[in-house]
Amino acid sequence: MLNPKAALFYLAFLPQFIGPADSVLQKSMFLTGIHIAQSMLWMVIVSAGVDRARRFFLNATVRRWLDGGSGALLVGFGARLALAAK
Repeated sequence: MLNPKAALFYLAFLPQFIGPADSVLQKSMFLTGIHIAQSMLWMVIVSAGVDRARRFFLNATVRRWLDGGSGALLVGFGARLALAAK
């Protein structure tokens, strides 16, 4: 509640969805609740995806391929730098 960016977002974005006959507090809390629920759902989806990616990258075969690929890339950059004309 003390984050000024969130307060500015709610002050700028929510009033366009509140009609003249609506209760401002009730409608604001309803719309804010929807936004919070969507944010929580998004964070759960992102954290589940990051967890799956972490498990994938901790696999020994994948790590070996990543280490080999990044090593070859660095050797290639070094060779290019060594052969570059001044």
